[in-house]
Order: sequence, then C-alpha cells, then structure tokens
Amino acid sequence: MKTLFKLLALMLITLLQLNAQQHNIFNKSFDANSITTLDLNLDGVYVKIEESLDNKIHFNYTIEFDNYSKKAIEEQLEGINTIAKIVDSKLLFETFSETPLSDVVYSIESLHGITFEGDYMTFKETSEIRWRKPKKYFYGMNDDTKVETLKEYLKDLRGLDGEGRAQRIDSKNVKTLKTNFIIKIPADINLRIRSFDSHMTFKLDLTGLVNVNARNTNLQFMSLTNPLNNFDIANGKFRSNDLKGGAYKFNHVSDLKIASVDHLNIDSEFTTIIIGEVGREVKIVDFNGKYWLNNFSEGFKYFQMDTEYSEINLFYPEKSSYYIETYGTDTLHIYDKTNFEIEPNRKNELSKMFVIGKASNINKIQLNSVHGIIRFGKDFIEINE
Repeated sequence: MKTLFKLLALMLITLLQLNAQQHNIFNKSFDANSITTLDLNLDGVYVKIEESLDNKIHFNYTIEFDNYSKKAIEEQLEGINTIAKIVDSKLLFETFSETPLSDVVYSIESLHGITFEGDYMTFKETSEIRWRKPKKYFYGMNDDTKVETLKEYLKDLRGLDGEGRAQRIDSKNVKTLKTNFIIKIPADINLRIRSFDSHMTFKLDLTGLVNVNARNTNLQFMSLTNPLNNFDIANGKFRSNDLKGGAYKFNHVSDLKIASVDHLNIDSEFTTIIIGEVGREVKIVDFNGKYWLNNFSEGFKYFQMDTEYSEINLFYPEKSSYYIETYGTDTLHIYDKTNFEIEPNRKNELSKMFVIGKASNINKIQLNSVHGIIRFGKDFIEINE
C-alpha cells in the first residue's frame, strides 16, 4: 500500500507539472539613480505598474499555461518579443505579443459548439433618472480589480454533444493562460508610453512627467499631478482618480471616468466623459461627445467648455456659490423641468443664451455650445431619449 501511495502521488505531481507550466518572459532590475526616463513601448500586453521602494526599476514578467500542449505553448512564447536597453539616461523597454494578452484568458474547444444555459442573465433597462455621484464613488470604482474565476466563467456555459444536448463543461477541458507582468518604478520617474492593444493598471501616484500615446488600450491610474503631462488616447478605456495639470486628448474612448480634474485642458470627440468633481482652471473643448459633471470643488473660480454637437449634463456646484452663462446657438436647454431651445439665425451668429446667478460671482461657469444639449440638475438629471 505504501508503494502504491507513492506511485499515485508521483503521478499526481507529474500531471500538475504538465498541466500548469509557468514560463519566465523577462525578469531583470535596473538601478534608477542614473535613469531619468522610462520609455515603454507596449503592444498586446497586460501589465501592472507598482511603486518601487528601493530606487530600482524591476521587471517581473511570467506567463502560466494550464491544459496547453507543448506545441501550443511554444507557439505562444515564440510570438512574444522583449527588449530592454539603457541609452544615455533613458531605459528603453519594448515588448510585443502577436496575440494580445489579458490577466486571464480561458479557451474552450468543442466539436459541436457551446451554448448558454440558465436564467442567470439579467438585462437592465436604461433609467431615465441619473443621480449625482460623489467623488468617492469614483475612487471605489477605480480600485476594483476583481478577476473572474474559472468556476464563474463556466457557470452559464454548456458544451453540446453530437445530438445537440447541453452538458456541463469539465474544467480539465478548458485551457487557461495567466499573465503576471509587474513593473515596479519610483513614483517620481519620468514616463514615456506608447501602447497598442494593451492594458495598463497603475497602482501608485505618479509625480514625474508622463507622456502617453495609446491606441486600443485600457488605462487605469491613481493620481497624476505633473503640470506638463501630455496624453493622446484613441479608442480603449481610461479611468483615473485625480488628474491635476496637463493636457489630455480623447478620441472615441468607450469608458472614461475621472474622480477629479484640476488645472488642466481636455480636448475630446466622440467620447462620453464622467467627472466626479471639477476643480480650478479647467477648460474643455469637445465635438459630438457627452459630459457628466457631478460637482465642483470649493472655490473652483473658472470653468469653460467649448462644444459642438455635444451633450452637457451639469449638476449645480454644492460647495460654492456660482454664476453660469451659456453662449452659442441652436442649443436645447433643459432647466427646472422646462425645455427651451435657442434657434439658429440666418447668419449663424453666436449670442448669450441663458444665465443662472449673478455675474459678479467669482466662481464662473462658461458653457459655449453650438448644435448641442445642456441639462441642469441638483440631485438628479432626467434623460428623455
């Protein structure tokens, strides 16, 4: 019996080693004392950036495969290329994956197909009432890093047999690819980022200069506070806690939520942007987008929007008295359950359309709108699609 037990244990360990294999892609550390800028060029990458506490830049990049054949693993690894080198005071890091990676990827192969079974799916109707959201709501949302487990993934899926009958899917028949890529950096290092088809999550507050050019990339930040920050984002998603200073350009970004903005410029088009709190000296230029402005900081002084074919949904400032002026033409105003529209004139001239409060107030909101919609609300805003 003792010999049999040892044999079974050995077989189990061998099977686990075959089914779950971890491969190192890149593991190296660099002394940051002589490095002023980290230049990241990423394509098809899923990465988390954390704070380094020893003034070094650390790369720890591994991939784990479950239920993959040796050939499939080799093909996946051959499609990943990584280069790191120091040029003058810059650390250049490039990595490319032929197949865009995620934190966890589940793959199911079935000869006869896969179906959804059960009543677990729910559909929410679009509410006509949108309530004001506090700044802390966005902090909690941006900290959400929940990963779907294999059990949750398989919960509502069924495999079909040759006769079209649905059967539960055995986890042994699911291939799993897990990416564990962590870069640790000093908080004050300068960053230059170019990314495509990637996902980047920053788990630290950045004080250094950050320049980002991203396409089809999901970006999630804590706080960014350098006044010279420059972002150019197209497609993908963007979330951040606090943005203070810099210039941000957003084009066709599908999910954009920011807890607070202060002393910055935003240039956007074809994007819905939800902001928890607007601070001092903020200017926004938008074309054909939607904005939700939930609140304003105490003593925000001056806020300006220049928009065309845009929707502005503005909750009145709770922390300060204010003066609001709308200027433009051909814009629908929805105020205190009353709708009124400023019609375009023959010369398409712009003019003052609507005011709230006294012009002598030091906290001013200037909304310049052409061919747009402006909604105002205290606790909620009603949407009539």
